[in-house]
Amino acid sequence: MQTIEVGSAKADGPGRFEGTLKVGVMPDGAPVEIPVIIIRGKEPGPVLWMHACVHGDEYCGTFNIHAFLRTLDPDEVHGAVIALPILNLTAFRAYQRMSPFEGFNNGDMNRCFPGRANGGFTEQAAFAVYSALKTYATHLVDFHTAFTPNTRWALYADAGGEVSKVGRRMAKAFGYENTLPTPAGTLVGSAMMTVAAEGIPAYIAEAGGTGTSFTPETVKDVAERLRNLARAIGVLKGEVTDYGPLTLFSNFHWANAPRGGIFKPSVSCGQTIAEGDVVGTYFDNFGDEDGVALSPASGVVLAHHPGPIIPQGDVLIHIGLNPQRA
Repeated sequence: MQTIEVGSAKADGPGRFEGTLKVGVMPDGAPVEIPVIIIRGKEPGPVLWMHACVHGDEYCGTFNIHAFLRTLDPDEVHGAVIALPILNLTAFRAYQRMSPFEGFNNGDMNRCFPGRANGGFTEQAAFAVYSALKTYATHLVDFHTAFTPNTRWALYADAGGEVSKVGRRMAKAFGYENTLPTPAGTLVGSAMMTVAAEGIPAYIAEAGGTGTSFTPETVKDVAERLRNLARAIGVLKGEVTDYGPLTLFSNFHWANAPRGGIFKPSVSCGQTIAEGDVVGTYFDNFGDEDGVALSPASGVVLAHHPGPIIPQGDVLIHIGLNPQRA
């Protein structure tokens, strides 16, 4: 049985193993070490790698992973699960999207993979993670959030061949209806697209909102969907639940707010909208209506700004384009 070793977490047999992976050094010289959990079964099989908090304030993903791992008994696992529940630790501690130690470099870890050994703080952290990921993973699940608790959509890497086939199977098993088969050239630098280019099927679940904007029900639901995905790829035994058909998109469109102000959205995640529909209303500082924001495209709402204020140029709405039932 090949030993799985990620930082100080060393799984040389069945069981649960915990440790840390050093991904950087603080300005005072203290190490930045992220948690690693490995659950390994007695029998050989796939290695499902999962991580969360690539963006530090997307805490729902951390809770999702913890909840899923609590359901696992090593005796029922075929292969292994490797989980890194807090990838961007310095951002996580600062309650913000990107590391506070970024200045002039690429601070979005979801655009940093495979990382650079001599790059900026976040690029070096991504490099440390990716070196282990590509060594062991046969499948990847990456957790993200948007703005509001009702965020529920997903992406899989549509890189062709077996990667697309297995990615679609993962998406179907997780069962979030609104799903993007992500084409090459999209989300460049994300862990999902980077590992897919190396032949590893990969999936992103967008579940819940940033900070504390998620519910225990979401976490419980995600944990069960993860078990279903694990059954679909052979990490767990048992019948795979069919959550129903997917709605697939050709791509997505991010729209920025043309102006700032007090803002009240009038759409919700999963809603179908048409170009020109009102997606929110502005108010002035006296409480009077001061104009509306219009949708720049037709499709399905994947995420939207929650208000109550919106800075000029901030994300207004995220739309899945050309939805088709599949």
